[in-house]
This record gives sequence, C-alpha cells and structure tokens, in this order.
Amino acid sequence: MKDNKKSEETLLEFKKSLFYGERNNLFFKFLGGDKYSEKEFAQFLENLLNILASNLDANNFDSLKEFVFQAQIKGYKPLEQPDRYVYEDFPWTKFSKKLSESKLSMISTGGLFCKDDDPMDPPGMTQQEAIKNIGKIFRSPVILSSIPNNTLRKNLVIRQPGYDISAALTDPNVVFPYEILTKLKNNNLIKSVTDNFYSFVGACSQSNLIKKAAPQWVDIMISQKVDGVLLVPA
Repeated sequence: MKDNKKSEETLLEFKKSLFYGERNNLFFKFLGGDKYSEKEFAQFLENLLNILASNLDANNFDSLKEFVFQAQIKGYKPLEQPDRYVYEDFPWTKFSKKLSESKLSMISTGGLFCKDDDPMDPPGMTQQEAIKNIGKIFRSPVILSSIPNNTLRKNLVIRQPGYDISAALTDPNVVFPYEILTKLKNNNLIKSVTDNFYSFVGACSQSNLIKKAAPQWVDIMISQKVDGVLLVPA
C-alpha cells in the first residue's frame, strides 16, 4: 500500500525554498543561497527571534534593522575570486568637473518604465508573473527604458524579479531618484540633467549586458553630451 503521508520538511529544504522556491521571499532570498550554510541559517533564525523579542520589549527596532542589514551584506558579498564576471567598483573616469557645471543622467537597475511603454513582449506581465518567469527574463534581451524626468509617480510601473519592490512602490526614488536629481538641478546644485532618465531589469543576462547593451548605452550618453551618469543598483 502506497504511503501518502507527506514527509517532514528539513531545515535545509526550508532554507532553499526562500530562493525562488515554495516560500520565495525576495527580501530574504539571500538566506537561501550558498553564502549561508544550514548551521548559519539556524543561527540567523535564533538571533532574529532573540533580537525581535528584545526590540518589542523596548519598542525600538534599530538593532533589528542593523542585524538584517549586516546579514544581507554577508549574503550578497562578492566572491573573492569571481568565477565568471568581474565588475569594477570605482568610476571608470575620474570626475573632475563641479556638479554645478555638469550635466548628469541616471541609469537604474530597478526595472521601472512608463505605463504606456512596457518593454516586455507581450506587455502587461505582473511582478508575480515576472518572479515565476525569471528564467525567461534572464534569457530575454536587455532593454533600456526611457523615462521623462517629469514623469508623475502614478505613471511609473516597477517590475523586477530580482528584489523586493515594496519600498520602491511606496517611493520610487529609493531605486530611481529622479525627483531628487530634478530638485538638485532646480536648486542649481547640478547644472542640468537629461530630458530622460533610464532603467532596466538588473536581473538579466550579464553577458548580454556587458557585451551588447552597455556599449550602446554609452553611445546614448555620449550623444547627449553628459558629464556623468549616476548608476543606481536595486
């Protein structure tokens, strides 16, 4: 007789389910990756509960925020010897011009676009559908969306399966600080900005990004005679 009793889930299975699994959680997906062993994951949960209890008693959650922040740093820390791609962590060209004399633009990996300009084909994919189809998105062309710098928030859409977009939905400036740059320009702290700012889905083929898309985007910036480009990771 076949035993239909569901086997108990192990801690390791629970851990892995956070990374695009049954319990996918884009805020805590780093826990499901290779940077945390099963033992370290168990220690994280124990510490999390202890800090949460302490913070609830004190009605102050600063230490909880710091604990999660440090855990994220560990979870996303680059490999000392990258196995595939190497990224420079400094400006390619030294910026010597004063900001008050400079023209700036911005490129964000946050996956923003205007409502009437969906880069997906076919258009209309939701955030949840994007998460379920992250493999397809990784295989798709890397598309740079142009967003006029005077776009109203209500006309912005955010769809990016690589991170938790909750905070960005509340305030898109956390991943796409277009209103901040415009304000700096209006206050004469920046001479000018491009008519459009730009965004793409950072959860993409890094090979296509580096070899195909990025060189084209450089040409776009050169054609607009910008002095610097703010690169905003999500």
